[in-house]
Amino acid sequence: MSSDETANQNHIVTVEGHHVAGDFVEIDLEEEVPDEAENGPQEPSDSGDSGESTKPELAALVGLIERMQPTRPEILRAVPTYHIVARLGRVFWSGRDRSFFSLSKVTQDYDEFLSHSWQVAVWKKVLLLLVIKNGLASVVVGTLTSLLMVLLWQLDFFPGFPKLGEKWSCWCSFVGLILALFTLAFWRPRGSIFVDRVCIYQFDPRMKAEGIVNIGAVLSVSKSLLVLFDDSYADRLWCLFEMAAFLKAHPVAAEKPYILHVKPILLGFIACTTCFVAFVVGFFAVFNPFYDFFLFWGVLLVFGAAEGMFLVHAFRKYYRSLEAIESQLQDFRLRHAECWCCSVNHIHPASGMPIEVCDREIVSQCVTSWFGSEQEFDESVRSLTARALEQQLGYDAFPYLWMLGSFVPVWWPWMDYLAVYSQWEGEQFRVPYFVIRFLAFWLFCMPLVATVGIFFARCLRRKAQWICTELFLDALVCVLTLPSVLACVAWQLYTEITFYKYGVQDWLSETLGSVLFAAGCGVALLATRKGFHFANKRLFKRLGG
Repeated sequence: MSSDETANQNHIVTVEGHHVAGDFVEIDLEEEVPDEAENGPQEPSDSGDSGESTKPELAALVGLIERMQPTRPEILRAVPTYHIVARLGRVFWSGRDRSFFSLSKVTQDYDEFLSHSWQVAVWKKVLLLLVIKNGLASVVVGTLTSLLMVLLWQLDFFPGFPKLGEKWSCWCSFVGLILALFTLAFWRPRGSIFVDRVCIYQFDPRMKAEGIVNIGAVLSVSKSLLVLFDDSYADRLWCLFEMAAFLKAHPVAAEKPYILHVKPILLGFIACTTCFVAFVVGFFAVFNPFYDFFLFWGVLLVFGAAEGMFLVHAFRKYYRSLEAIESQLQDFRLRHAECWCCSVNHIHPASGMPIEVCDREIVSQCVTSWFGSEQEFDESVRSLTARALEQQLGYDAFPYLWMLGSFVPVWWPWMDYLAVYSQWEGEQFRVPYFVIRFLAFWLFCMPLVATVGIFFARCLRRKAQWICTELFLDALVCVLTLPSVLACVAWQLYTEITFYKYGVQDWLSETLGSVLFAAGCGVALLATRKGFHFANKRLFKRLGG
């Protein structure tokens, strides 16, 4: 037997007078272990009476976990949220030999507990966390910076570039974009959070074991649970244990599901993709070289269709992931979750020694004690998770407020346009016209087109076998969405031409036409989303059932 194995056997966890064999040298969370808990106390061999001592030891260990009380106050450690997203989520990218324990500090409670699976791609996890924690600050900083550039342009602080014989600004677009990206990467969000890799020391066997035992205690003092839900989440035993412990410690979650934050893992990718497309379309619309009005709109529609293909493909993938979540919730059973020690037949692959206590048995006994039975826990998870998804995502799985936030980058190129136009002699009176119409496009037209597009993206979400078929489905969604785009453009042209031609006073008639345009778009959006929500309610009814 090696010296490491001898040291492992000497680790003891004392639980109310019982000595629980502590072969915890590899205990960790999820895949870091690998998977849930790589070593537990050693399983009894066929000879001797060690099997009789296992049950009281197991009962003592389960009793400690299910009471959700810390073994000592110092074991509760939290990390400031900004450390988790700092340097593009370095705590998730770095190798297993890197310790981040020094970033955490002793605490009495947590603003959030991060529940996630190590099976998911790191970039998806980091991107979603950046959007959740820094996304709002990013678009606000980008927009305020663009407004500042408009002011500085009016004061002739910056040089311009020639376009169509005029001096044009590009400062709102580029400075707004650069500072928005900088804020997304380096903003310091407030709050404290529990992340297993940071708040549990990874290089001391006893501290790792104690950290695992105290997960229930951590969840009991966590104000909310942030679940990064992916295809593998419902299959991870310790992920489900975290959900169970949180629901037990926070019975108000049944009435207030918003303290259970469930975010599909691809939501961050979808939001960033939408932001990118919005900025590119806005930039092309402002800085295109076409002066002819109809040629401009024709090229813009073609360009928008190409960008739309890219966005549609992302949304189709997103809806496939939501379909997987729906299927998982409908078939959710704790007993179906994967358990690492069971997968290796309770024989440690490194040492070849039997694993004494099964993780599944520990989790099962805790869940039964908290909920009465595994079936009750299964029903609670299905119901509350579905309700949380409904409240946080809405019936279209991409909420209206998320749409508005994702479309904000289209403002930055438009502010360059407004800055230049407001300097032209005799054209300042049209500034209200532009402001109202652009607000209408942002608040109503773009969400209307997006709502129609994601509806068809969901209907045609199935992944095709061939790449050419995939491209055809993406194009088909764009074609089905095109009538809504043409309707918005036609309404824009009608209200502009009509009120410009027959107006008595230019500024008054054009402003009135803009108000009418905004009102019509608002009514159309309301009707579209009502119908869309009605069609999608069935999804969440099935989830909650």
